Amino acid sequence: MMKKKIFTLLLVLVLGVTALSGCGKSESGEKLYLYNWTEYIPQDVYDAFEEETGIQVVESTFSSNEEMLAKLTAGGTSQYDMVIASNYVIEAMLEQNMLQEISKENLTNLGNMSQTVMGLEFDPENRYSIPYMATITVIAVNTKKCQELGVEIKKFDDLLNPALENNIVVVDDVREIAGIALKAQGQDPNSRDQAVIEAALPWLEQLKPNIKAYDSDSPKTLLAANDVAVGVVYNIDAGQAIMENPDIDVVFTEEPCEISIDNFVITADAKNKENAEKFMDFVMRPEIYKMILDEFPGVCINDAALEVLDETYFDNAGSNVDPAEIERANLIGEVGDAVTWYDEIFTKMKTN
Repeated sequence: MMKKKIFTLLLVLVLGVTALSGCGKSESGEKLYLYNWTEYIPQDVYDAFEEETGIQVVESTFSSNEEMLAKLTAGGTSQYDMVIASNYVIEAMLEQNMLQEISKENLTNLGNMSQTVMGLEFDPENRYSIPYMATITVIAVNTKKCQELGVEIKKFDDLLNPALENNIVVVDDVREIAGIALKAQGQDPNSRDQAVIEAALPWLEQLKPNIKAYDSDSPKTLLAANDVAVGVVYNIDAGQAIMENPDIDVVFTEEPCEISIDNFVITADAKNKENAEKFMDFVMRPEIYKMILDEFPGVCINDAALEVLDETYFDNAGSNVDPAEIERANLIGEVGDAVTWYDEIFTKMKTN
């Protein structure tokens, strides 16, 4: 009887171990670990993808490219299968061996993406990156509040108006805000000159008293709630604020805006590369891309999706940015080691 009990116990243990190892194998094939910007892909899209493919998207979020790079550097690229990275950090990610090539033959919907965002300098053959969406940093204004304050924004220097004290929300993004400061002074926002970059600090220090919040996660909240008069925000947030508050509008200054292109990239140690490519291809379908823009109205770079978008998108000054403004916008560029000086002036602005 004792032998029978021991045999039964051993059998249970073996079956348990087998079941656990089978679970792990199945689980790894049914998940996609995505590192993404906050509020950039709706949950409905993840749900639709899982329903169709059985693959669950597990999303973690970041608020800046710098935060994303720090996380990957500290914890390794095996943490995530795919990341949505801005154009100006992809070269740095390649230099640090963080990425692997994408099998473009698996992307049947790649032809839907606009040729204007393909084959750019940071990845000429799109071997490592596939465009997802473009974001342009715009100035959103609460027309009623600005009128009450006697403020009119025509150039970046108008953001320094003392009447705007504690009345601006800005994205918590060094390259976006430092770029505005440099352009306000007639300088190249992609400068690698230490003296030029550091000379932007006084302008930033003048802006600081007017800043109520640094917020890249949901700056539209303060705009929509009438808590600020002005926002230097991504156009997605401007578009969402306009949906909620009819007093919000977008103005374009004498100086051009900053624009970046966010891309799907697959990490060097991705465990679910094929799942990542399936998700990319899924997102590039016009009806799925429309689902994204309906909730997060960025700059549409999917030509096929333009055919299915409705007037809600086209009538929104935040989402449907004037093509002339996109054309003259500055594409944020990679600045190499000079990024240290950008970080320094932005940190000093926030902490001094």
